[in-house]
Amino acid sequence: MKPSPRLLRLLLWASAAALVLSSARLWWPEVAGEVETAWWAGLGILALAALLDFITGRSCAGLSGRRQLPGNLALGVGQLVAIELTNAGSRPLTLQLSDRYPDELRTAELPLSIHLEPGQSIETGYTVTPRRRGLAQFGRLEALVQSPWGLWQQKALLGTEQSAKVYPNFLGISSLQALSAEQSLRFLGVHQQQRRGEGLDFRQLREYRLGDSQRQVDWSASARARKLVSREYQDERDQEIIFLLDCGRRMRTQDGELSHFDHALNALLLSAYVAIRQGDAVGLQCFAGDQRRVPPAKGEGGINLLLNQVYDLHSGTAHSDYTAAAELLLARQQKRALVILLTNVRDEDSEELLAAVQQLSRHHLVMVACLRETSLDRLLEQPVNDFDSALEQGATRDFLQRRSRLLQQLRAHNVVLADTEPELMHMALVETYWRLKRSGKL
Repeated sequence: MKPSPRLLRLLLWASAAALVLSSARLWWPEVAGEVETAWWAGLGILALAALLDFITGRSCAGLSGRRQLPGNLALGVGQLVAIELTNAGSRPLTLQLSDRYPDELRTAELPLSIHLEPGQSIETGYTVTPRRRGLAQFGRLEALVQSPWGLWQQKALLGTEQSAKVYPNFLGISSLQALSAEQSLRFLGVHQQQRRGEGLDFRQLREYRLGDSQRQVDWSASARARKLVSREYQDERDQEIIFLLDCGRRMRTQDGELSHFDHALNALLLSAYVAIRQGDAVGLQCFAGDQRRVPPAKGEGGINLLLNQVYDLHSGTAHSDYTAAAELLLARQQKRALVILLTNVRDEDSEELLAAVQQLSRHHLVMVACLRETSLDRLLEQPVNDFDSALEQGATRDFLQRRSRLLQQLRAHNVVLADTEPELMHMALVETYWRLKRSGKL
């Protein structure tokens, strides 16, 4: 046990009174004697009360607690950690409850002030917001239990140690699960383009409908049925999409609370889920540090596999070697696929990036998804007030112009581009994937 703030304040007041009495002896010795007697009496009463309170309050038997964590935590999303407390003892308990949560989480609600009557159980909790993906380790609950008169505090450890996985923001995927493919696209704000009628799989024959093109009419079936019969198509399935994810130092750029790498992972998972629902297989290859690979997989198991493979994946400080990444992907991926390179391009990458993209384009359809640094756009909006701000403005404009020239070079080599702010990358990926699929280019 340790003294409570209340006991420390009482002792501080007693010490201050002793100093006053020492000064009073010089000026009013006859009064000081009587006050000193009262002071000693009060100090004795305080000591006796502290002793009795220590004896009666040193046991908090009957107090128990249990923490209930969410099944999984999502990066940047506040979620409730539920706590159940029970007082099976014979005296009321007033306590301050805290938790040994990991540094990767953030909360502003602890400690909690709680009062429990004998035999009472309550449910409480606090909200945590993960700031980093990976495995979050929780220690035991900590309770500072006050003695009956509040002069002492007894520390009690409750519950057990637990852990929870912090995933990329998968709540967007949960929002799409109950929707159809078209509803999912509208939910994401994606504009659907009219299909060309090429690159589609035959689905079934049906009666001709007003608006069907002549190319859809099956004349042999129409002759047998003696009425017009049209072929109905569906988008091709069993295609493969490979995400080539940059784990290098440039993806560590921070825009807001999340890094470019975390934004890229969120966009990757949402677009992968849309592709899987279309019957395609989705895989992953990382480069620049972590060489993690997930072979193309279909169905709900595919998205679960991706989630469990990337939840503890982080960007490092390595250089992004696009050429080595392209060679490794070509050695592993024989079937033609849509390769989506997620990165943060700079103008100094032009030669290496163009060579890697040309190498990949011989066998695959290549898309480069560039995360634009919004901090640079905000810098251009700042007023120019002095020489230093003029230099910053000039350097920023020069950097953006050189970056724009690199993107124009990629377009000239028939590379599909998605260049947008990090928080909008999921929409750009899904919209571009849908446009490519419906155009038959896959």
